[in-house]
Amino acid sequence: MLVESKENSKVLQLKNNSRPKGLIPLEKLFDQNDVFKLPKIQSNEEEVENCNLGTSALPKMIKISKFLSVDMKFKYIEMMKRFVDVFSWSYANLKQYDPSII
Repeated sequence: MLVESKENSKVLQLKNNSRPKGLIPLEKLFDQNDVFKLPKIQSNEEEVENCNLGTSALPKMIKISKFLSVDMKFKYIEMMKRFVDVFSWSYANLKQYDPSII
């Protein structure tokens, strides 16, 4: 049901006033200071290897699982090379971002 609000904009009201399945309230994810509550996901360094998608002069580094088959590893690397700006980082990029975000 649509309800008119004070500013003449329409607001959607659900029948049973419940949130749609799959949505998580932000209060469960963030604390009072808007800091993410859940621990950061970190890969085990023994399970991944560095892979350079760039050149030795301008490296573009990614981390890839050591447990992939040779064929799958080749397919992943080829796909990531096509979209290198999305999947990789260079050492120069690290200076631009806040380390707490990365």
